Amino acid sequence: MPKLCLFLFLFVISFKIFAFQGEYLFDNPTYTDVQLSPDGKIMAVKAEVKGKFVIIFIDNKQNKPVNIVSLAGNQEVGNFGWVNNERVVMTINYRKPWVKELSSYGELFAINFDGSQSEMIYGYQSGEQQVGSNIRKKKSIRGWASIVDMLPEDKEHILISSTPWSASRDKLSTVYKLNTYSGKLVKKIAKAPISYASFVTDVTGEVVIATGTDEDNKQQVFIRRGEKWQKLSQSGFGKSFIPLTVTKSGKELYVLDRYKQDKTGLFTFNLEDLSFKHIYTDKNVDITNVSRTIDKRKIYAIRVDDGRPAYILIEQDLDEARVFRLLTQSFPGKKLDITSHTEDGSKYVVRVSSDTDPGAFYLFDSNTNRLALIFKYYPKIDQQKLQVMEPIIFTSSDDYKIHGFFTSAVGGNETNPLIIMVHGGPHARDYWGFSSQTQYLALNGFSVLQVNFRGSTGYGEEFKVAGYEQWGGNIQRDIYESYLWALKNNKVEGNNVCIMGASFGGYSAIQSAVKYPDVYRCSVANAGVYDLPLLFNEGDVKDLSFGESYLSTTLGTDEAKMKLFSPNHHVDKIKAALFLAHGEKDVRAPYEHVVLLRKSLDKINKPYEWFVLEKETHGFHDPINQTAYMKKVVQFLKEHLDMN
Repeated sequence: MPKLCLFLFLFVISFKIFAFQGEYLFDNPTYTDVQLSPDGKIMAVKAEVKGKFVIIFIDNKQNKPVNIVSLAGNQEVGNFGWVNNERVVMTINYRKPWVKELSSYGELFAINFDGSQSEMIYGYQSGEQQVGSNIRKKKSIRGWASIVDMLPEDKEHILISSTPWSASRDKLSTVYKLNTYSGKLVKKIAKAPISYASFVTDVTGEVVIATGTDEDNKQQVFIRRGEKWQKLSQSGFGKSFIPLTVTKSGKELYVLDRYKQDKTGLFTFNLEDLSFKHIYTDKNVDITNVSRTIDKRKIYAIRVDDGRPAYILIEQDLDEARVFRLLTQSFPGKKLDITSHTEDGSKYVVRVSSDTDPGAFYLFDSNTNRLALIFKYYPKIDQQKLQVMEPIIFTSSDDYKIHGFFTSAVGGNETNPLIIMVHGGPHARDYWGFSSQTQYLALNGFSVLQVNFRGSTGYGEEFKVAGYEQWGGNIQRDIYESYLWALKNNKVEGNNVCIMGASFGGYSAIQSAVKYPDVYRCSVANAGVYDLPLLFNEGDVKDLSFGESYLSTTLGTDEAKMKLFSPNHHVDKIKAALFLAHGEKDVRAPYEHVVLLRKSLDKINKPYEWFVLEKETHGFHDPINQTAYMKKVVQFLKEHLDMN
């Protein structure tokens, strides 16, 4: 197997070297996406310039920028892709003065790399008026676009799904062929048979599969037969049917599913006789991710995250698979993604990251097997100062295998204070990789323990379901037992520990202080929910057509039990020092939650620190606010924990 040669060179617009400071950890990444044009002559780079995301077009032969696309007013570049050698299509984000989180309305914008033929091709602002008239030549669309297929064989059109605006986003979408030059919907392809639909096309760009979610929060699967949809019986597939790509023959579909098993594995699904064929399942974890070819019509690798990421090649005869094998040898143990390549396969852009590498883009020449570093996500960060994240595993008191990660403080040992960082969701998970908050805490003298408690995704259906109706019970016990693991393994001395998190992690920071009052010296809670029954009446989850069903499944319907698990009703048990943070514009965990908690604390004269920001939503999105928040958090932690 030929080895890759690594050459380091930087484009003229790249970065300077700065003295590393922890605050840089919360900057927006300078570079977030790099994509080659199909002929490889132009490189499109999404970058932050003067606080705004733009696309920089670089002439690869001359190694210099030829154009910078910065959208007008408060519009910014979102995701983008090449339609042909001259044209890109992108989503649009909005930066509003009254809220820090970027907003999107499902609009699409297209432009040539030289700046010509710029056009809003989909959305409310895509309407075009005749000169001197109120009559629009092109109709505005009050809808949300999602790209289904870039149609690489068609140099003008793409396939999109168009979903009419609604508060619940549950209206049926329609698949159209969209002209990326004129913005005209030239052909209606198919109407979705289910709300929240996702579509998969075959190797010719024909829509063959649609999946969606019904009002009972159950997935439905439909196969397109001619002009009609055939609904599959739920007994015919597992609980997590995720269609990927259609095989070359057009008769089979690669899918991720739990068909007749607990873990999510890779299968082929026969589109004619509806039979499954097992390809691969990991014994410990679900398949995390699938690497698709640039046209999204084939897969060449799958990723599993049993601790650090590992890759399994699937279609090994594909060019991408051969390149990917070489790349995994050059970057062992790191996360890898091929973001783009030329049509002739001579040049590839690959994104690489790890626990101590926030992310970097490399250019790979397949003719010479040379790699060149082109851009880093965070050029100001000194990676040599970052701390290694170690995977851990322990057995809970009722015999569940609990996975997590431990990051030691700089120069740390068991005398360093410990922060248990709880992830959100709760039906999500933590992954090995770069974390700005974890690294900032480690740089400031705190070790960090992250735990994928029961209810976390990624470890099979049984493990996830074990967390249902146990938000305030067995989940919090798993978190507590992660602290016992740290004690046993000399990661911390005594109860020199605080608990911290956002969203569900914010809830846990307070609920654990209620449930284990003599364990945690302090709690840092951001964007938490503190009164569980309130979720059925406030917030955006209830607005979804399946929202009530989801909440009933995960929380249960026993109001007495939900109140028992609601820290707002049990503040008298809290001994820990409290730090409460929230955004007033939060609609996922409405601001009312922290207001109710504050009132309960005030009634018993329990002190707390208050960090509420008027323009933030669910979590803090502005880098200045994130930095200010973490500085306050570190100051608070140092006041309540024993430092070296």
